[in-house]
This record gives sequence, structure tokens and C-alpha cells, in this order.
Amino acid sequence: MTIIKEHKINYTLLISLNNVKTRNSMIPGFHDELQNAIKKGEDDNSVSSIIIYGEGNFFCAGGDLNNLKKRRDMSIEDRLSTLTVLNSTISSIRNCKKPTIAAVEGGAAGAGVSLAMACDFLIMADNAFFSLAYVKIGLTPDGGVTKLLAEILPKQMLSEMSLLGDKINSIKLQQFGMINVLSKKGFVKEDALEFSKKFENLPYNSMRRIKLLNGEAYKNDFYEQMELEAKLMVESQGDKESIEGIDSFLEKRKADFKKLR
Repeated sequence: MTIIKEHKINYTLLISLNNVKTRNSMIPGFHDELQNAIKKGEDDNSVSSIIIYGEGNFFCAGGDLNNLKKRRDMSIEDRLSTLTVLNSTISSIRNCKKPTIAAVEGGAAGAGVSLAMACDFLIMADNAFFSLAYVKIGLTPDGGVTKLLAEILPKQMLSEMSLLGDKINSIKLQQFGMINVLSKKGFVKEDALEFSKKFENLPYNSMRRIKLLNGEAYKNDFYEQMELEAKLMVESQGDKESIEGIDSFLEKRKADFKKLR
């Protein structure tokens, strides 16, 4: 069975999680296939953005409990090795050089929340939810989800999600500025595709540098971040993209960044 599928629509690569029977849980093979699909999108110069969504009206249920059950008999080192695979997937999304969009229909649970939050943009259905129910089965969150959520949520909301493990609906999440587009049920994929058009004629190198700046901004102090901004600005000023961008502005025409890819 192919767990991850991908196809292009114009300049957008759509990656679908395709394990509907277990609500797109992270069964064996999931991480390798997803990382490969993301790498394809990164390496394809005709791709301007990447959408990740789940088949079967659910985004991702996180780790497969049948596989998690087997890990109780593993050594600590072997358990850690399995988590390294998950962390690599989250890192591949967070560090992707192209803009990434999570299209969440139905909901995301466990490491599925990590998957969605690792993306640059979040589009959710108005009936969808996030659930960190680790505590209800005696586990603790993984996949960087506490860090990803702490970058946005106040402590009290993070505590509610992680210590109680209750579902938090998209309407409530939107109040904290987490969601870029709140969609009607059944229209998340279509709205994500419409959103992805924003990137079709934006400069690739500029976006890559901005993504790096945004990621480092959460851990750098002010002066470290200002120094990094200066470094990347100097690079940008000598880039063919800025030549096209500045010239088009001065010539009162629309910039054509597609021709530079």
C-alpha cells in the first residue's frame, strides 16, 4: 500500500496521507514516504508551495497504537531510535525551503498535531479539532509539539491541551491566531489550493531566506537576529530576484519571478 501520495496542480505539490483505515496514522513506512515526497517538492523548481492533507476526512491520528504497544519491550535506545524517525519528519517540514500548508479536515491528534504545526500555514475546517490526548494513555507529547504550540499559545491553553488531553476545536484555536484560513467542512483542500496561488509568482530565494529568518527568530536574541537579517539582506541585494523586483518596481511593471526559477 502506498501510504503517501503526491500530485501537482499548476505550481502546487499536494501530498496526501493515504492510510484511511487508521485515520492516516503513522504506520511503518509513513515517515520515509512523507520525507521523500517533501524532498521531491523541494527539488522541483516548478513547485512554489506544498500542501499536506489527509484522505478520508481526517488529517492525521498520529502514532499507531498497535506499533506503540510493541515498544514497551524495546530497550530505551531502540525506543529513542524510533522517535528520531518522527523528529526527522517534523524537521523536514519545518526546514523545508518551500512554503508548506497544512490542510486539516476533521482533526489532528497526537503527532498529527506536530505535523500540522510544523507547516508554515494552517487551514482548518470549522468543525475540525486538535487533540493531545497522550496523558489519557499514560504517555507524553513528542514530535516537538509542546515547543510548536508554546510559540503561539499562552501557558494556560497549552496546559489545557496537554495535561487534560481534551479536544480543542478550530474556532477556539482561531482566537489565538493559529489558523490562516477557517474553512467550511469539506472545503479545506480547495481553500488550501486557492491559498497556494499566492506563492506562484513570489521569489524562491527570497522566501527561503525569510523562512530561515522566521525560524531563527524564536531562539535568537535581538542582536543575533539583527545580524542574521543583515547577512541575508546582503545576499538578497546581489540576487537576480532583487534585480528583477527592484527593476520592475521602478519600471512600473509586474515582476516576473517565475522566469528565474
